[in-house]
Order: sequence, then C-alpha cells, then structure tokens
Amino acid sequence: MSNLIGIWILLQGLCVLAGWTLSLVGQVRALGYVIFFGVAGGALALWGKWWWRGALGGNRHRLVWSCLARRFRRPLPMLFLLAALGVFLGGALYAPNNYDALTYRLTRVLMWWDLSGWHWISTEIPPINYSAAGFEWLMMPLLTLTHSDRLFFLINLAPFLLMPGLLFSVFVQTGVAARAAWTWMWLLPMGFCYIMQAGSLGNDALATGNVLAAIHFAFRARRTGRVEYLWLAFLAAGLATGDKVLNLPLLLPILVAVWPALGLLRSRLVFGVLMMLFSAAVSFAPIAILNTIHTGNWGGDPRNIMRAEIKRPLSGIIGNGIQLTECLLEPPIFPGARKVSGWIENHVPKPLDALLERDFPRLSWRMGELPQEEVSGLGLGTTLLLAAVFLRRRKASAAVASQRRRAGRLIGGTAWVALIVFMAKTGSEATGRLVSAYYPLLALPILLLPAEAGLVRQRWWKILAAVSATATLLALVLTPSRPLWPAERVSAWLAGRFPHNSALARSQRVYNIYSHRNTLLAPIVRHIPNDVRTFGVVEEMGGAEASLWQPYGYRRVRELVGVDLLRPPDMEWVVVRKFAVESNLGKPMDWWVRKYGGTVVAEEMIDSVASQLPDPWYVVRFPAAANRRH
Repeated sequence: MSNLIGIWILLQGLCVLAGWTLSLVGQVRALGYVIFFGVAGGALALWGKWWWRGALGGNRHRLVWSCLARRFRRPLPMLFLLAALGVFLGGALYAPNNYDALTYRLTRVLMWWDLSGWHWISTEIPPINYSAAGFEWLMMPLLTLTHSDRLFFLINLAPFLLMPGLLFSVFVQTGVAARAAWTWMWLLPMGFCYIMQAGSLGNDALATGNVLAAIHFAFRARRTGRVEYLWLAFLAAGLATGDKVLNLPLLLPILVAVWPALGLLRSRLVFGVLMMLFSAAVSFAPIAILNTIHTGNWGGDPRNIMRAEIKRPLSGIIGNGIQLTECLLEPPIFPGARKVSGWIENHVPKPLDALLERDFPRLSWRMGELPQEEVSGLGLGTTLLLAAVFLRRRKASAAVASQRRRAGRLIGGTAWVALIVFMAKTGSEATGRLVSAYYPLLALPILLLPAEAGLVRQRWWKILAAVSATATLLALVLTPSRPLWPAERVSAWLAGRFPHNSALARSQRVYNIYSHRNTLLAPIVRHIPNDVRTFGVVEEMGGAEASLWQPYGYRRVRELVGVDLLRPPDMEWVVVRKFAVESNLGKPMDWWVRKYGGTVVAEEMIDSVASQLPDPWYVVRFPAAANRRH
C-alpha cells in the first residue's frame, strides 16, 4: 500500500514541478512534458530502486487480490466499491461541470497552455491569478497530451481509491482500535465532500489524501528509521498546501507527526536539502511569491475583493460555525431545503444577522435538495455516527493510555486548533467542503474515546453505518452533476405531466443546466465564423469561460477588462456578457457598441445557474479592429 501511495505522491510532485520548470523556459506543451518525464523517469530508475523493492516480488500480487476478493464481500467495503464504480462511471460519462473549475480553474490552465507557461493574467476573475496552482499543474499534462478535459476526473479518483488505506494506517498508528479504524476507513470516504468530488474537478478532497499521506509517512519514518519516508511526508505536506492555501494551518498537526523523526534528516543531508526544496516548489510558496510580486500581498487579494478575509475573528468563528453545522446536518435528500432555508434566514435574531452581514458578507443560509460538490461537507449520516461515539464515551482505563493514543490526541487536538485558525481568518459560503482535508484529523479525538472499539461491534451500529453509506450511494446516483439515471428525460417527463408542481419544475431546470454547463457558451460561440481563431470576451465571475475555448487547442480567448472597455477593442470579434459591460461602465451596452463602431451579430440567453434568471450574451463585431490589423 505504501508503494502505491508513494508513487501517487511522487507523481503529483513531478507534475507540479514540471509545470513550474517548463514555465520558466516557456515550454508548457506536450513535447516539454515528454522530455521532462523522460529525464525524471531515468533519474528515478537510477536512484529510486528502494521505491518498488519487493512490491511485486514472488506471488505477493496473488495474495493481495485474494485478500481484496474476501474483503469486498463484507457490507461496508462492498458499498465503498459500488461508490467507486459509480464515481468512475459518472466521471467517464459526463464532461466536467464543477462551477469553480469552469469559471477559473480550467480557464487559467488554458491561458497558461496558450502562452506556454504561467503568467499573470489581466482578468476580472481574481482567483485565476492568486489561487493555489497544484491541481492545475496535475491537469496540464492531460490537457496538452489529449486536448480534452475528459480524463481530469482521474486526478480525484486516484486519492479517493487510496483513502481507505490511508485512513486505516493513520488511525491505527495514532492509537485508534484496529476494528474501529477498519470500520471508519470505509465510512469517512462516503462523506458527501469526498464522494461528490471524487469524479469532478473540485480541489478540496485531493488535499485530504496528501494530508493523510504526510502523517502516514511520518509514522513510517519513525517506525523504520528510513529518511526516505520523511522526505515523502514533507513532499505530501507541500502538495497539500499547493492544492489549497487554506490547508496551511494543517501543517501544525503534520509537524506534530514528523517531529520525532526530524533527526533522520542528518543521515543524508544533501538529499534532504534537495527534497526540502522540492517540497517547497510544489507547495503554495511559488504562488505566494508571485502574488507578492504582482499585488504586494502573499494571498493575492490585498483589497479583499472576494470578501473572503475575516477582520473580526469572533465573527468568523460564528459564521463558519453556522455554515459548518448546515453541512454536517445535510441529509442525502432534502425536498424542503429551500423552504427551511428561508424560514431560518427570516428568524435569525436581528443583532446576529447585522453582525454577520457586516463581518461575514459571504454567509449563505441556502441549503440544497441534494448534496453538491461545491458546498457539501460530511453529511448527516457520518455526523450521526460520530455523535454516537461521542455520546457513548466512557472513562479511559490506564491500559488504553498508550503512547500512540497520546500522539493521536495531540495530532487531533492541533487539528482542532488549525480549524479555529481557519474559521477566524476565512469566510466563505462553502466552509463544509473547504475543510475537507481537516475532517479525518478532527475525528481523531472522537475515535480515540474508549467506547469506539466496542461500539462498532453493536448490531444497531452496523445497521446505521450501512444505512448511512447506502443513502450516500443514493445521493451519488441522483446528483445533478453526474446522474447515474436518465435524469434529464425523466425530470422533463414528470414536469410535463405535473405542470403546476414547482419542485418538479425546479428539478427539470437543475438537471438541464448541469447537463450543458461544460458547453455553456457554445450557443453564442457558434455565431463566430470557424476561421476566427482568436476573439475577445467581456465577462465577470460565473460565466464558465472555459467553454469558449472549445475545441481545446483550436481557439484563443482574450479577456477584456474594465480599462479595455475605455478604448477601441483590438479584436474584431468579441463575446459580451451584457451585465459585465454595464457594471464596469455604468452605461448601457448599446452605448459602448456604438461608440466603437461595433455591430451586434447575435444574442443568446444563457442559463447558467438554476437560482437565477438567464443572462443575455452577445457576439459583437468591430470591423475597425480588422482594418487596423490590415
């Protein structure tokens, strides 16, 4: 198992290092990646024999498959296997439609690829520049080699499949009873935040595997005395922050895990220094440096344009506590979610409402009818199971106060400190998913309670665990992102059969929007002649700009920001979101088009979000721009 985890960590590290290295020489393209991985593979072949020694020796592979066959006959492993198959099918059948990914994550990758390397982009979508780039550098080799986004789901599927083994290793090595660790290794991955992202382009769950791998390898280094495992722990920790800067507080529990093994660094000092530099290169450090250069602030948003920085820690803790509670209590199906959300919002005490509106502007009271990868946390089933353990706690005897348990409590306790730091500093409407990497370590103090070892043997517990996992499978089948049933056809039929049912009408609308989100702007792009390879776009957050680049590698899109609207466009063809022009200029779009001699070629109403009305989009042609080029 450690071999597979180590290969995955090393592969991620090489992908991220390749992205930054090839950017320095302007070779972020297929040939550049082929050369880089050829050289890296040769180096590993010469230096890394320890890596796979004994992994396939003798008949060990037969033993592994035999164990797996027996394991997956039991209910919880079988449910996880069904979930993994469902995740794979969803990722294989559906193009990516994650909101953040299509708004800026895939867009930034396309822009870097177009100019053969990372560069600061003139944009009205700030996260394109300042967000952590780890996930994007994993996407880039697949994009440059295939010119497609259909294999991106594998980036999240791999750590999802490794998660049970990682959880078992970390839990057992921190003192959790083996039977309890075995049970939870199958249950925790069934949390909504993990299973919904496993087939998507969300970048929260990916870091969970890296955090767990850092602690896994830290304990292996302590147990075996091999410095190579310590290097892998550092590399995994760097990757976790490179996936998402919000994971920085988790370096505290990781440090607790690696601290006893730090003396091993003296054994191979030169290689140790190189691995530390490697770990820093794949972390958030490069983006932090670039953010400082371009904005004067390591986070990249010195004016808090995205309203994510919390100035008053207490308000942050209260607001995030509310958001987190909503996500922890989210059921797999909640037909009355909108009514309940509205009732709660209307009954919030006015002093609290005023406080949060001032200090936590991105707070959202809205809950969904089904779990969503953009906002969901662990979910109700997993929360109830953890609550059952906590409520059945008993006083520990001297026999269970082992060194491992003390280490586990310390790691779990520092994880709670890390969560408080996160909550005090960051405010978002998606707290539940943003702390995905925190959940396993936050659960440690609960799983270390003496009651847990016996609780998982109880019949009622096994039934509740199976029901919770089965309900998650139901949510996976029904999810609008990647439904594993003919959702669009059936929802349309039901909405037509019962035209006055608002719930069915909303269901049809949601499934329909998700079905074409990956190609959201295709209706407007079709009005641009096929021989036009470069055109402009006037856009703001939420337009799924990546769809303008399709087919990938053929078109080039240049974003026109506020200052560009004050001078004649330098491109003949421009795709325009009406709201974006009018919010920037404070004048009607027709005024802007007439001023620079443009002509509206086409108009389309684009339906991008189920809770909002369709947006008007236009294709505008500026003949003067073509004349200036000639």
